[in-house]
Amino acid sequence: MRILFFLAGLLIHAPVQAQAPARAVLTLAEQPLRLIRGATVYKAPAGIAVQKDDILETGAAGAQVEAGADAILALGPQTRVLLQDLPTSGKALDVALLEGWAKLMAKNGKLVTPGLQLGFENGSAIVKSGGEGRDAVFAEDGAQQAARVDKGRAGAPLKLSAEQYAEVDPAKPQPVAGRPPRPFISAMPPSFRDRLARVPNLANAGKVAPVKEREADFADVEPWLTARLPGVKPFVARLRPRLADPAFRKELERAVGQQPAWRAVLYPPARPASAGSLF
Repeated sequence: MRILFFLAGLLIHAPVQAQAPARAVLTLAEQPLRLIRGATVYKAPAGIAVQKDDILETGAAGAQVEAGADAILALGPQTRVLLQDLPTSGKALDVALLEGWAKLMAKNGKLVTPGLQLGFENGSAIVKSGGEGRDAVFAEDGAQQAARVDKGRAGAPLKLSAEQYAEVDPAKPQPVAGRPPRPFISAMPPSFRDRLARVPNLANAGKVAPVKEREADFADVEPWLTARLPGVKPFVARLRPRLADPAFRKELERAVGQQPAWRAVLYPPARPASAGSLF
């Protein structure tokens, strides 16, 4: 009996092992992606842990990110995204799609393009950002809300039911719901026709290290600075270390130097001379 009580005491006082925090992982990369983290460019193979504020560029192949238990983001070829927030940080999935194709499934979140803002509570959607203001969304499953973006601001939302499509038309004040047209379906990455599914048994998931290539050139980030994506803040803190490079600074001054957020950094007001100073 004393042995039983002793063992019970050990169980009661045994330390509880803390669970490892959930990670967002690049689980599929048909070829290594280009990753811009902070102001540095990396090569990113499958298995790396992605982070808030990472920029991913797929190049000629597709990719997939799995963020915790409730979010999957698939990327088509020639696609560039900014991961503004991730469910693994306790917030909703928040993605900025600069160009290309994205298919996402999540319990809640937001995706923005230069011409479109999509809000969703539970479901999956396919989004195309193709330039010329004609971005589009197909609500594959669940109810979504799409709004036209004009000069960096989203307009009134349009509710989309499952299997409804909406396209931004620069000549119209609001997207109109309908069926997806043949050109949209034809151009969509073939893998997007299938339901999103997790990649099974990925070895070393979240433990693979990205390979550093170089510091970011201005051409790497210029499209993000000039796109006027709703909710995307200026990259001031992120790119401040690169201002020490004269070539980078010169290009930045040319492109966005007159924007208030950048002007305050590039041309800070002179400090007033202290009282009693002769010089």
